[in-house]
Amino acid sequence: MLTTVVPVHHTPLNMVKSFLLIGERVVIVDAGMRGGAGRIVSALERSGRRPADVSLIIITHSHPDHASDAAPLKRLVGAPIAMNFAELKYVDGSERCPSTPASLAGSLFLKTPLPHSKFESFRPDLNIDAEFDLKPFGVEATVLPTGGHTPGHLAVYVPSTGELLAIDLLAGGIGIGGIVFHGRPAWPPFHEDKPQVLAALRRLLKLPGLRQLHVCHGGPLQPEAVSRWTARMDRSGAQSINRSA
Repeated sequence: MLTTVVPVHHTPLNMVKSFLLIGERVVIVDAGMRGGAGRIVSALERSGRRPADVSLIIITHSHPDHASDAAPLKRLVGAPIAMNFAELKYVDGSERCPSTPASLAGSLFLKTPLPHSKFESFRPDLNIDAEFDLKPFGVEATVLPTGGHTPGHLAVYVPSTGELLAIDLLAGGIGIGGIVFHGRPAWPPFHEDKPQVLAALRRLLKLPGLRQLHVCHGGPLQPEAVSRWTARMDRSGAQSINRSA
């Protein structure tokens, strides 16, 4: 059974998304902001599936727009939560996940309340710190740790359709992504290690059959556009990129 990728929009203008991976079972990728759990369950039901069909919740990283509703979502669907335990201290209430601006738009966004939103702490059930096959969870897809954006950032590849959930390695559009020009690659608001992000993108662009990259702010993006953008950033030099952040 093919895996279908279904975006779940949490805000207007294509600016914040979670994803459903629908196969024999359903895997949810990211819980969204506060109130996201209800939107995800509604999207699940519109897709003809039930909360009981959900086998796993993946939290790709611990920024509030991805992790805020993880605990309520687990209560609603009853599935375990998986993430990279490199970010455990950011979701159990010990520390806040760093948010280093990647651009002027990120610096301005950091002055708003949204990046500082608090959320209900939780403890994930499964650690993903290496390539992780989702077939045991009823979905034909693979989770790929990338780091870079945050220490434990995860991406997900669906080989049957060539779709990559690149999540926050990139954005698509202007500002923080998603306002206009959705298909134009750009830095998202924050990154902890831009050279590591570029290295991850170079690896991911070599995935066999890659056809489309989904991001959470804007997009989707085409591999050719991402390849050109990555090459341009490489030419700029990793050191100058970090200095301009």
